[in-house]
Amino acid sequence: MTRMLALAALAVTGCSLFTHTVERPTVDVRNVALSSVSLMAGAEGTVRLDVQNPNPVGVPLRSIDWQISVAGAPAVRGHVDVSQTIPARGVAPVTASLQIGASDAVEVARHMAGGAREYALDARLTFSTAVGPLEVDVHKDGDLADGLAMIRR
Repeated sequence: MTRMLALAALAVTGCSLFTHTVERPTVDVRNVALSSVSLMAGAEGTVRLDVQNPNPVGVPLRSIDWQISVAGAPAVRGHVDVSQTIPARGVAPVTASLQIGASDAVEVARHMAGGAREYALDARLTFSTAVGPLEVDVHKDGDLADGLAMIRR
């Protein structure tokens, strides 16, 4: 009888671990910095992302595939391999290089010259877990007005 009570208590406790909701990580664009702009080559620079983990346990981030559009025009996409754990209820900054093709750079510049500053970020985060890779898709709309930096060489 004692054994059955112990098994029942273990089963109830074990099940409660799975009743907690796992919240979706989020990604914010901290800033976009362009280091060079050319009509022939396009633009190069970096994008700094903040990956936020709202969960009570840290999660190991393996990679991010991302795309940024400005005013609906595709601007840049990239892939970054990451080897860091996003702390429980914490934020991890991720910096990735970016290259905008000449035709996309012209289209984005046209929109920005007209005053457009809104962006859309679509990202797929891949986390390493004990049961294999876990992919999470995130979408973020925002405004580049506060985060866009032009660096001239």
